[in-house]
Amino acid sequence: MSSFCVGLVAGGLVAAAFYLIVGSLLRPVLPVWARLGLIAPFLVFILLREYGHFSHVRMPENRRLVPITVFRFGDVFGPFQFGLEMGTGARTYLPSGLPYVVALAVAFFADIPLAALAGIGFGLGRGYMAVASALYTRDGSQWSDDWDDRHRQLVTTTVVTFTVAACVAIWTTLT
Repeated sequence: MSSFCVGLVAGGLVAAAFYLIVGSLLRPVLPVWARLGLIAPFLVFILLREYGHFSHVRMPENRRLVPITVFRFGDVFGPFQFGLEMGTGARTYLPSGLPYVVALAVAFFADIPLAALAGIGFGLGRGYMAVASALYTRDGSQWSDDWDDRHRQLVTTTVVTFTVAACVAIWTTLT
């Protein structure tokens, strides 16, 4: 499980570096007011989507699982590659729209340390969910049932925490 989690964090860092590079091309041509004008309505859209509004609007994602063939690389590198691919978010499902806002925020506002922190946070968040569900029950069924029972509370907690953190991060980069 540890090499999988290391892969998740590495994947998050790779994704953050990608968005940082793309952002370095966009920032010179987009003034701050334009970047804020793009990210603010997108954030509102995603927050509403988290509560079931606009759920018919699909976000770009691969919509398939990382293939099991990655485990041909052995007990260490197989889980690492699986984690790396899952950690980028580019080759698997994203159950929330919040990472899309992070990607845009990294591209538009982050410096290298903040981008690294976002990538590490994405990887650790995915790792936490995997480890927590594995430790919760043997077959994971109780985890899914309890998750479904508390979904609304979890979404609210996540949305509030995310929004505050994103606003603080953007504010600190602008001041």
